[in-house]
Amino acid sequence: MKARLILAVVVVLALAAGGYWWYQDTLVPVPLASGDQLFVPGQPEFGEDEAVVEALLPPGPGAEAFLVAQSDLALLEKAPEGGWMGQLLSSLDGSRHGRRWRLAVRPGWRMQDGTLLDAARVAKAVAPEASRLGGTVRVIDGASLELRFQSRQGDLPARLTGWRVPGSGPFVRQGMTLTRFERFTPGRPGLAGVRVAVDPALLESRAWSAGLASGRWAWAVFPGQIAPEDMAKVRIAPYDEYRLKNGSVWFLSRRMRRLRPDPSDWTRTRLFGVWKSSTELPYDPLGF
Repeated sequence: MKARLILAVVVVLALAAGGYWWYQDTLVPVPLASGDQLFVPGQPEFGEDEAVVEALLPPGPGAEAFLVAQSDLALLEKAPEGGWMGQLLSSLDGSRHGRRWRLAVRPGWRMQDGTLLDAARVAKAVAPEASRLGGTVRVIDGASLELRFQSRQGDLPARLTGWRVPGSGPFVRQGMTLTRFERFTPGRPGLAGVRVAVDPALLESRAWSAGLASGRWAWAVFPGQIAPEDMAKVRIAPYDEYRLKNGSVWFLSRRMRRLRPDPSDWTRTRLFGVWKSSTELPYDPLGF
């Protein structure tokens, strides 16, 4: 009788432990807002979306991060009202213990090499990041993959805003130049291209002011040490000042439309819906 009682207790405890493990391992959806608002299309007049503009940025990791953000998109983005927006993911589910996560890939997303985004491509991109956290990646099917970790990763959604898939963005990057990806899934980007200059000599007082006075730059960052006579030239140039939370100041050409640097992190500024108005079109002597 005593042995049966002990066996019954063991069975109950085992069932309780199994039930608790199952409960903790069950996937719960993470609310994701639509990522459509991340790609607000531009509204250019005829020819205004053919501009290739030049920008002057200080050299360093910020310029690199900005260029990467235009060519390689992150899986998630922060929503302005809080929470998360799906960018390359259509859904995200996480277990209650935070060690198991399932990612569903946004369907029909065209990559810069002409293929469609699938789970295998995402798995290859995120595997190094997951490995650093002691995790593994498993492709479930063409549309979904699973991440498992040895320890709780409750902040994984925040991490996914920095995990990028190469060649998924609206611009193709070659060095310091961005060229429009014509087949980008949300639509046609509003600029044909961007050339970024990071030459420190161009950020010197005379060179910087001369570039702005001539309207050379679509936008330029204030280098911080400008002679008064050079600054006087800039004050009458066709630019508006835009102050960011990190203390830097951008000078934005008044011909740029919908270029608004992200004030909290300018490297995450989006170029998709930006265009340049009053673009000077090539002269056609025949009038066509």
